[in-house]
Amino acid sequence: MRLKKWMILVGYMCSFLGFGYSCYLNFINDGNLWFLWEIASLVIGYQVINFLVKKKNDKRNSSYVVADQRVFRKIIVSLSISYVFILIFLLIGTIGFYNDSISGYNILVGAIISSLLVFMISQIVQRFVN
Repeated sequence: MRLKKWMILVGYMCSFLGFGYSCYLNFINDGNLWFLWEIASLVIGYQVINFLVKKKNDKRNSSYVVADQRVFRKIIVSLSISYVFILIFLLIGTIGFYNDSISGYNILVGAIISSLLVFMISQIVQRFVN
């Protein structure tokens, strides 16, 4: 899969602005974790500057090879397994929420963490199988 360099730059810029805006809102509303958003924004800002420096030096190639089709297929399979797992987890959590045995925040955090773990484990398993 090939992406144009300007598409990657737009993605970096949107991430940079999004993290910066989240940092600003968290700081204004007396949030506790505004410095984490600031660090993420600075890291993405560094990526933007690094990308622009590399792009200036490389004038012939107008696109990046982001992922090979085999790698892209492995990622899609892992994402679909993770998506099914998060749907099952949220279904069980919703039933528990309606029965007043689980709080909504715990359902959300558990679904996110467990789906990330399932995604990572499926990536590792696919790497050893193929």
